[in-house]
Amino acid sequence: MRTALCNGIYRLTGHHVCCGRIPNWTAGVGQRWDTYDLASWNLYNIIWRVQAWVRAGMD
Repeated sequence: MRTALCNGIYRLTGHHVCCGRIPNWTAGVGQRWDTYDLASWNLYNIIWRVQAWVRAGMD
């Protein structure tokens, strides 16, 4: 199920979701920027985790 979802997201968006560059300004949204384990609710880290999840779920 996860593989199908991640492959579908990739087919719809191309590399924009899985490999797209995260804008620097997102580091200032939410918590102050730090590594993802210390500032998990920072927008940059949320986007990074979604990208990592999609990449890990693709075949």
